[in-house]
Amino acid sequence: MGLGLQPAIGRATFRLNSVVARLLPQRRHLITLTYHRVGTAEQLFPDPKSLAECDLAQFETEMAWLGRHCTVLDMAQALSVVGGERPCPSRAVLVTFDDGYRDDLLRVRPCLERAGIRPTVFLPTDYVGSARRFWWDRVGACVQLSRRRSATVRLGNEEVPLELERPADQARAIERLMGHAKNLGSSAERERFVGGLEQALEVADTSLAERPQIVGWDEVRQLRAVFDFGAHTESHAVLSQLGAEEARRELVRSREIIEQQLGQPCRTVAIPYGGAADYTPETVRIAAEAGYSALFSLEETLRGPLRHGELYLIDRVALNARAGPPGMALKLTWPRIFVPHWSGQARRLLGRLGAGST
Repeated sequence: MGLGLQPAIGRATFRLNSVVARLLPQRRHLITLTYHRVGTAEQLFPDPKSLAECDLAQFETEMAWLGRHCTVLDMAQALSVVGGERPCPSRAVLVTFDDGYRDDLLRVRPCLERAGIRPTVFLPTDYVGSARRFWWDRVGACVQLSRRRSATVRLGNEEVPLELERPADQARAIERLMGHAKNLGSSAERERFVGGLEQALEVADTSLAERPQIVGWDEVRQLRAVFDFGAHTESHAVLSQLGAEEARRELVRSREIIEQQLGQPCRTVAIPYGGAADYTPETVRIAAEAGYSALFSLEETLRGPLRHGELYLIDRVALNARAGPPGMALKLTWPRIFVPHWSGQARRLLGRLGAGST
């Protein structure tokens, strides 16, 4: 746990920061946190946290910390702050989950009920209730299930050797392969890439898991006691790679399906992948026309919500498994230093100061 330091130092950092947090002036702007997975040692991946922000014990620690040091809002409260209908409380935080992994949501439900925290889950509606794997989970499955100790895989015009024997080798291979696949130009290209990877690693079809990966609609209705739900498009598409009509369908259909299934309005959507290259100004315009009130990205700019007509574009802060609870606490207490967009500025400033002292 803890910012690449030894666990004992990470825990000391966490305790010290918790004391300091109570003494600092209270920020009055909303920070939105993003989770995807709350992992366990039984996950399919060689590194249990390779696609998870934390394990259950860390998640419980983080929710307890939020309860002590922050004002945790639900989506309705957060949107009323963003829209100027109510003042922003001190240290305001909104918690969100992307993708709707079934086991993870069921796992964290008791903790959230105890903490009185109500996150929003963004659902890719094509996957709800399905055993279909996302392409990144298929990449992880290919590497984990392969019996080969090494392999050579074509990434673009390059033949890349991969070591697969040790868990650390597998984790590096997954990171390399996912980075390449994400930058392919379309969902069809990613499908072809994963198919070729299955052949190269001598693995059977990884498209389906043994049981549902994403919550089903009956479970979603039961989980409304703890979570709110928003859209994450239909197919988890890279919206910037789509034409206008295809992007419109992804956004409109996912909202309509959620409203049909839950019998209530769906006014929020999270951009799949969420980076600056994953959506365009046209995406924002189409989302507004589709009836959404808020569009969530994963750009860590701390620029605050941007208004586009009746729609607000809201940034979110990503968490990191290696940093654990200390990393989350530092990001929320010292966002201008530890949120990446701003930490780059801090490093440049420190570099200038260091250069001036030599």
